[in-house]
Amino acid sequence: MNYTITTSENGKYLICRVSGEITVDVAREFTKELNRLSRSLNIKRFLNDVREAANALSTLQNYDFAYKDMAEMNLQRDACSAILVGPADRTHDFVETVTQNAGYNVCIFHDEAAAIAWLENDECGVGFGSV
Repeated sequence: MNYTITTSENGKYLICRVSGEITVDVAREFTKELNRLSRSLNIKRFLNDVREAANALSTLQNYDFAYKDMAEMNLQRDACSAILVGPADRTHDFVETVTQNAGYNVCIFHDEAAAIAWLENDECGVGFGSV
């Protein structure tokens, strides 16, 4: 499992590119690092590019991550997180649903330009839903 985290050229959002299989431990690792960088840089928008990473968590693991792990990590509920997935990848669909239901501002995108436009919009997160 590999991931890299960088800041966008305009400094408005963090980019986390993930490859390989996403397990609970891997999800915790990059989420903690995103949260740490977010707080230190005061950036609350994330582009999580998982086009090369399948979600290997079970339904229960995804649920527990959204409701338990994310709360324990003290993640910011006012942050916006775009999850960029491949066109045929449905392994992340429940992630969007369960994290939104847990009170986090997360949206799946299949188009990188649309994800970036959403993150750069001042009303980021208004009107949840897949795009």
